[in-house]
Amino acid sequence: MITKINFKYPSSYNYYLVDQIGSTNQFFKDNYMDYSDKSILIALSQTEGRGRYDRVWKSSNNDVIFSILLKHNNNYEIITPVAICQGLAKFNIKCGIKWPNDIYLNDKKLSGILIEDIFDSHFKASIIGIGINMTDKPSVYGVGLNIDSDRYDIINAIMEEFDKLINISKDELIKLYKEYSIIIDRLVYYHNKLYTVSDIDLNGHLVLSRNGMKITVSSDEINIKESLR
Repeated sequence: MITKINFKYPSSYNYYLVDQIGSTNQFFKDNYMDYSDKSILIALSQTEGRGRYDRVWKSSNNDVIFSILLKHNNNYEIITPVAICQGLAKFNIKCGIKWPNDIYLNDKKLSGILIEDIFDSHFKASIIGIGINMTDKPSVYGVGLNIDSDRYDIINAIMEEFDKLINISKDELIKLYKEYSIIIDRLVYYHNKLYTVSDIDLNGHLVLSRNGMKITVSSDEINIKESLR
């Protein structure tokens, strides 16, 4: 059962809690008309979590799992990863962004983000799903926060940063995003060829260099595992 909760911190968001659910993102996709702008659904357990390209994300019972429903469009693909990095910095966690929106700690994946927009002739809503490992996941090359703070402390820290970032310009957002990037000047594989990441442009696109030539990648998969060895 999904219940509205009194969040432990002052907030302009409406918080909801569910013990177990298939996917918090899917729930908001199916029911966005029934919930107001700035609604957040926290799950204690998620059985059908997914990432980009419908990859399965397996959560443990203590992981931080929540989705944000927003009915005003913004640069959420840039705002969200920066907000996570800045929020976790409050717990002395120094993490970075693997383009476009994975969060890495010590060269291992800490958190994933899935942003899904709903259109019906025009924009209706954005749903931002966030999953953060609380403990290490060696089998999937994942690292956890491994701190004593609970999920509500972590969510509040992230959302405080999120609210600050929604009011700044895209140029400023990109500057912050680049400061947290872990791939600029590193080698990556793209379509089985090795490139150097030379920049992230003002649209948030990746600029790759190879043999004096540059290409821009707007959305696709890159492999950074070789550069992390």
